[in-house]
Amino acid sequence: MIWYKFRVGDYITQTLHLSDAEDLAYRRLLDLYYLSESPIPLDTDAVARRIRLDLDVTESVLAEYFDRTDEGYRDPRCDSEIARYRHQVETNSALGKRGGRRKKAES
Repeated sequence: MIWYKFRVGDYITQTLHLSDAEDLAYRRLLDLYYLSESPIPLDTDAVARRIRLDLDVTESVLAEYFDRTDEGYRDPRCDSEIARYRHQVETNSALGKRGGRRKKAES
């Protein structure tokens, strides 16, 4: 995904208690999740390097905001947004193959 909806009010409400470094880590982890369209890898050393922040900060944010699974660290809201995005891509592709949207009837 090259863009995603960012709900400022929700974000601020959920992150008021974070330090500046934790806030930055969370934003970068969200960006990583959306760009890769997949869960955050379990290799936290590599993830910390990728988002350019300390390991302890990265692990703290992952533990607080993401669910650890066998596939990696997941976030239900991210998964939902990615699924919605993929559905829209499929819809747009199907419309494109049929010549695009229907033309409006002239009145």
